[in-house]
Amino acid sequence: MGLGATYFYGLAATVFLTTSLVIAAVRWFHLCKPYNLNPGYYYPGRPFVIAVYLNALLLIPYVLRPEDPDAWYLVRIYFLPVTLLHFTILMFSYFGGIMQWGKWRGPMIIIEVPVFLVLVVVFCLSLLPNFHIEDKISHLLCDYILFALGAVVTLFCLTAMFLVVKWSKSIGEDDYSNTADFPVVEAKRWLLLVIVNILVCWVGAVSENKMVLALCMLLFAASSVIFIISALHPHRRGLAEEDENEKEKVVDSENNEEAENFGDAGTVIVEDRGSDAEHIYSRTISQQKKGEILEAIRTVVEEQEAFLDPHLTLQDVADRSGYNRTYVSGLIKSEYGSFFSYINRRRLAHVESYQKENPAATILEAVIASGFNSRQAYYSVKKRLESNS
Repeated sequence: MGLGATYFYGLAATVFLTTSLVIAAVRWFHLCKPYNLNPGYYYPGRPFVIAVYLNALLLIPYVLRPEDPDAWYLVRIYFLPVTLLHFTILMFSYFGGIMQWGKWRGPMIIIEVPVFLVLVVVFCLSLLPNFHIEDKISHLLCDYILFALGAVVTLFCLTAMFLVVKWSKSIGEDDYSNTADFPVVEAKRWLLLVIVNILVCWVGAVSENKMVLALCMLLFAASSVIFIISALHPHRRGLAEEDENEKEKVVDSENNEEAENFGDAGTVIVEDRGSDAEHIYSRTISQQKKGEILEAIRTVVEEQEAFLDPHLTLQDVADRSGYNRTYVSGLIKSEYGSFFSYINRRRLAHVESYQKENPAATILEAVIASGFNSRQAYYSVKKRLESNS
């Protein structure tokens, strides 16, 4: 190995490590205003982003000694199973957080434990002078461990991608009380980025070539910069802190054409009244059962005030009512026209009652307390539903 080549390998690793630490710092310290007032909504995966990029510190042995065989095996382990696991964690923490789907954590822990156990062991051994892991266990066994973990994590990563695609497609259906919750366009961009990085991970691992892996590190550094730039501004639309002048402007011009015509940042409201589903479900269940399900739905939505959750979904109502989602959907369509209509009519009524009970409250306070993400969403929904009355 020439001195120039060794220098390049160490430089590439340094660029990747530095980029990762800068991204972790930016994600920790920088939140765009006014979205910093509600980071849980606008940046749901933020703690995981910070943890993922701080893990690059484990590459320090390779940065310092790129010629060392143990450090070389460490970086190979890092860039196949570990990096792919990072992508999976980021997808689940962000998009799973948006969907309020926490079932990913159990399988993730099961997969994380062996991957990070191997990584930490190799990291510790790489700190020992002249240990040489492949002298203790065969090179073939090292590769088996690497590729076996890589295959398992790749399957898990593909599963995460499948779920993100599924969630993106479901946004156009009558499942959401706030259709701006899910950043569909950004999901497609990030999935493309993940696909490219999966290929880069496997090429770097299979090649067993330090020059190839050095180039992969530089590609990862570049893609990470693209990722953090795209993620700085939140891609979810909802409540944004507004100054006092803007508050007064909208309160005084509630019926202003601009306020009425400005939708929820491009949100498309889907109301499927013409579906045959309501007739099908009406025929397949008895009137008594229909009444029981409707009563359970009303209990959850109205008595328990589930409509105050700005991110309430049809699946949430089905889970809390204890009935099959298909029947809950069909009966809501039959009785109320659409899930979106049903929930948001309750929210509109709550705004009126809230203002009566709290005459000193601003319109912004009333709409937020009633389950809307913003005044714009409130005006848009109000105009749409009142025009359909």
